[in-house]
This record gives sequence, C-alpha cells and structure tokens, in this order.
Amino acid sequence: MLPSSREIAFHTAISCASVADESILHVIDNQCHLHKIDLNELKITKSTPLSSQYQQNLFDYYKRPFAVGHNFAYVSFSEQSLEHVIDTRAKIMPISSFHYNQHQAVSKAALSEDDLFLITGNERGRSYIISPEDGTIQAELPVSSDSISAVAISEEYSLAARASFSRELIIYKINSFKIVFEQKLNAVIEMMTFVDDQTLLAITRNGKILKIDLFKGKIVKEMVLDESVWPSVMVLSHSKKFVYIGTRESILFAVYVKTLDILYQVKLPYYGVTTLSRTQKYFIMGFKTGELIFYNHREFEEQFITFIKLKQVKNACLLFQKNIFLMSHRETKKIYEYWLEEKETIMNLLSRGEIEQAQKIAEPFLFHPKCKLEFSEIEALQPDLIALQRYFRSMSYAPAYDLVKFKPELRKSSIFAQIEALWNKSLQKAQILLAREPLLNKEAAKESLKLFLEVEEKKQLIENMLKRSGIFTLAESSVKEKNFNFYFRLVAQNNFLEATSLYQKVLQVGERLQQETLKYLEEKNYKQSLILADILHQFRPYQNQANRLKEASKALLILEHQVSNNMLFEAVKTQEQFKLQSHYALVQTLEEMKQLFHNQQMALVEAREYEKVFNNIEPYMNISICKQNVANIMKKIYIAQFKEAKNLMDNEIDWEKSFLTYLQFFPMDKLLVEFAKESQKMSVLQHIIIASPPPQDPVYPKNVLTRINVSVNKKG
Repeated sequence: MLPSSREIAFHTAISCASVADESILHVIDNQCHLHKIDLNELKITKSTPLSSQYQQNLFDYYKRPFAVGHNFAYVSFSEQSLEHVIDTRAKIMPISSFHYNQHQAVSKAALSEDDLFLITGNERGRSYIISPEDGTIQAELPVSSDSISAVAISEEYSLAARASFSRELIIYKINSFKIVFEQKLNAVIEMMTFVDDQTLLAITRNGKILKIDLFKGKIVKEMVLDESVWPSVMVLSHSKKFVYIGTRESILFAVYVKTLDILYQVKLPYYGVTTLSRTQKYFIMGFKTGELIFYNHREFEEQFITFIKLKQVKNACLLFQKNIFLMSHRETKKIYEYWLEEKETIMNLLSRGEIEQAQKIAEPFLFHPKCKLEFSEIEALQPDLIALQRYFRSMSYAPAYDLVKFKPELRKSSIFAQIEALWNKSLQKAQILLAREPLLNKEAAKESLKLFLEVEEKKQLIENMLKRSGIFTLAESSVKEKNFNFYFRLVAQNNFLEATSLYQKVLQVGERLQQETLKYLEEKNYKQSLILADILHQFRPYQNQANRLKEASKALLILEHQVSNNMLFEAVKTQEQFKLQSHYALVQTLEEMKQLFHNQQMALVEAREYEKVFNNIEPYMNISICKQNVANIMKKIYIAQFKEAKNLMDNEIDWEKSFLTYLQFFPMDKLLVEFAKESQKMSVLQHIIIASPPPQDPVYPKNVLTRINVSVNKKG
C-alpha cells in the first residue's frame, strides 16, 4: 500500500524537520545536530552540531527544546540558561541569543510559517512569543499550572496557541494582544495547527482529533482515531483539506479536515513517528528510531487521473494497493464529497424501488473503496428501505420499529430519523401536559402518543409514564429542594424522566459541581473539594468521578501534611499509591522537593560521597516513580567511580568486567562512550556484546569496579 521510497538513517531520534523550499530539508536530531538535506539528490550536504555542550538524553516526545523553520532554527539548553536562534542558510551562525526560559527547561517550541515569530513553552507553564531576528519578547501568555505540552503559531493569521498538562488551552491573537479562546479540555493536547483564522486542529494523547472554531468559541467536532493509539505529530496537506497524523505506534492516519472522517490508515515500517513534512514530490517522515523516509506520494498519479477521467474504476481502485496516498488526491476528494451529497438521494430512490436510477447516480463514485462499501450496504437494505418507507407514509409505526429492530442498519436512514423525530415531539408534548396537571391531562397525554402506543420498545415507557404521572411533580420538587439523591433514585425507577429537560438541567448542575471540585483541588483547598465531591456523589451519573475526586482530595490532604513537614519519602509513597499527577499544585511542590533532593545527591556525587548517596537513595529504589531518577544518580556514581579510578591510574581494574557490570543496568549510553573515549578504552567497549536488556527492577551494587584476580604462586 505504500509507494516507493528512499531513506536516510541517523544514529538518534529525529526531533524536528522543516522544508526550507522544494529542494532543501532541515532536520534537527536528538543530539542537537542540524542536517541539511538536498531533496533533489536525497543526500545530507551538511551536518552541524548546534552546541558542543549539549547533553543528549533519551528522546522524549514532551521535551523537544528545538524548532526549525524555513531559514531559522531555535535551540535551548536549560543547563546553560541560554537560547539561540540560528540562521540555517549558507553559514550556520547565531543571529540572536536570550534567556527568557532561564532555569526552566523548554518543553516545546515552534516557528511561524516564514520565521517571523517564535513561540516557546517550558516545564513551569510559561510561554513566550519572541521575535527570532532580534530576540525581543512580543508577548507572554498566561502562566499554566503545569508543563506546556504543545505550542502553535501563525503569522499569516496572527494567532498563537499553547496547551499544557493541566489540559488548559489558550489561543492568543498576536496583533490585538487578546485571548480569543480559553478552555479546560478533557485530555492533554500533543500537537496543534491552525487551518485558518477561525479553525484550530489539535490531537490529544487519548487518540482524539479536535476541531475548534474560534468564532464560535467551542469545539465543533471531535473524532476518536483509535483508542489504542497515542498521536504524536500532524501536518496539513497543501490544500488544507486533509490532515495527516502520525502516532507513537507508527500508524499514519489521513483525516478530512472538514468532517474529521478517517480516509485511511496505514502502518509504517519504523518505530514512533516524530516528524511529518510534505513537498510536491515527497511525503517525508521522521522516526524515534532515527530513520527519515522519503515517500514518492505522487507515484502513479498520471495513471490514476487518467483512469478516473476514463471511468476505468477497477484500474483506479487497484492503484490504491500500490500507493495509498492517492486516496487523498484532489480528484478522490471531489468525488467522495459529491458522493456524500448524493448518498441520501440514492437511499430515497432505493426506498421507492427505483433501483436503476439509484445505480446510475452511484456508478461514478464506486471506484472509491469507501463509496463502494457504503453503496453495497445500502443496496442490501433496499427491500427493507421500501418497507420502512411504506410504514412511514401509512403512519404504521409499530411494524416500522419491529423492522428496525430486525435490521439495526435502518436506524441510520433518514426515514427512521423522521419517525424518531415524531416520537420525540409527541413524548415532549405528553410530558409537558403531565407535568402541568398529572391527573387532568392524562388522557390528553395518551392521545398525543396514540401513534406509538403499540410500538413494543415504547410501550413500557408510555404505560409507566401514564401510570406514574405524579412522578413529574415529585421530581421537580426534589430538585427544588436540592435532594439530588432522591431525584436520581426516581430517575432510576422511572427511566422516562431521562427524556425531560429537567434531567438535562440537573446533569449540567453535576457538571458544574465537578468543575468546581477540580478548581478547589487546583487551588489547594482540599477540604472544600472533599465537601463538593461528597455532594457530587448524590448525582448517580457522576458517582465514579465523585469517588475519584474524593480519593484525590483525601490523598492530597495527607500529602499536604507530609510536604509541609518535609517528609519526602512518605510523600513520594503517597504520590505513587494514589497515582497523583503533576497537574495538582501540591504535586508540583513535591516535584520541586524531589528535584532539590536529586540535586543534593548529585552534589554529593561530585564530592565523592558515594556511600552516603547510596544510603540516601536506597529507600527509593523500589518506588516505581523514582526509578528513573535513581537510575540517573546511579549512572552518575558509576561514571564518577570510573573517572576516579582512571585519575588514580589504578592498574588493578578489569575494565571489561567493569563495563559489563555497568551495562547490566544501563544501555550503551553517551556517558559511558565519552568516558571510554577520554580514557582510551574504546577498544575495550567495542569488544563487549550486550546479550540482554537492563532488568525492569534492578538491584544496584554500590560499586561497579571489578578488580583483576591476581594469583600468587608460593614456592615450597
């Protein structure tokens, strides 16, 4: 399904990439090297390290302190508190330097279309809009309560956006210095892009794509790509009619911007999509594993267009098997959109028995797999559509519902939609009558529902509603008295109450309560959040959320005591036990305590207090959320031990066994390789073959240095 391609392999993850023009691609990898690639010959023409001091870490989708545009690149090094904008043209040289994110690691950055603006976001929730050429601040966006997870900026539309791990999304109008959209979402945004001055597309970590209308001030569409995927990057097509989304699981989705319908999805050959770029000739994809693939996305284009023009539909379909990207070709888009417009007409024709006319309209669209599948499904339903149409016209709704029960696919038809609309209108009228005068209006209510009295799936509801007509008054009274526990018991016993407008209003109250509870949690008012969570528990549909909020409130109360009394170990155990996330302000304070503790241990390592450091961190070794920090400290200890032995010129060290011990716990990393190079022991390291990955639950020794066994022969 994928067309022909070529690739370039790097030794580290691709962090960001940008097409400078149709002939040059700029790439920054995870080692902070800028590569210039000639797109005509598909070869690297220049590779430049952007910093000799940069310390490579394992690639993190959420920590990418680099950005590259048409002519500029941005790099940030939190250790040195420096940020640079570099001219990527003939000479790779800095054009501006600044330190707005001083002592705050940059998590995301982006340049606008023509490099007029730069936006950065850091781990402390701060986001700046900067002029790359002179390094001046253009705006500072409102501070988030958590790390910035995504940024986007457009000079064409004068818009900027930032999202954070606290699920806050802010969209800012640059030229008017105003926030035009602010909302707390139900998921963390991974990446965003502006389609136009009205529309923002965003992908979330729970596998969704959102379409936000800035004029309407709300999310107008959302679509679940797949609940099992984690989106990581997206790019718009040149026409802006499609958006392509790559995931950590190496799946590429093509989605219609207008409807958010998925056109196709395809599995890619390497692990973890990190960058997507498009030129007129190539679809370029970067991966976490270091590969950069150049797909010829226009392969077979001329044949494809010719087949469509000649209406050789079978041949056109076969080309999708050779090049899946043709499905998002402009010709395919036009035809599928027109198919959607004509689909209802085709269904109505089939319901009236006009098969030939329906086939005549459908025929031009059937080269497209989706059109073909949808038409075959409709065609198979044709006898049932005729029957449903007949029942609708004769107002025989009981057999109509029996038919739909037998053929659930008919629920999607416009005929059934009309029947359901009539039912909802009749039900609403009956409920209004019963709410006003339960006894006097019973017959009038029954009369308004007479066409549905024999419908099997409605019969029980109608009978219960008429029999218990006084329930409406009781329900309204319980809500007025704020006795929601009793109200939801009534709803559970009388499901017809779910169809009332009162029920929707009560649910809105529950939603507001939930938001207020979350607000108090963010404000560290845990006692009040616990009180509201108890009230929310009365709202049966929100009981699961209420239980989680109660648990979080109780856990944060415990954590508050532990943090205020500097009980770090107990606080960390509480964080792990209750899985407390960093969007809580108190957890952020705990993270700062953990960082301070971490820094103290690193300082002790520098002072060669290895035994003391080991004893300090040993209690944390079995706490899962501390494993990475423990690993980093142990690496530092082991490398320090290597350096100390080398400086002391200790000739009794068996370096091969010492390296092997180190590699039992860590993969081959830059720290070890650098030490091996500095100590002229690279040949020893190169001879080592790693047979297994590091253990999930390592038991670290205090020392990895292994001494040579010297046997002493005694003469008798």
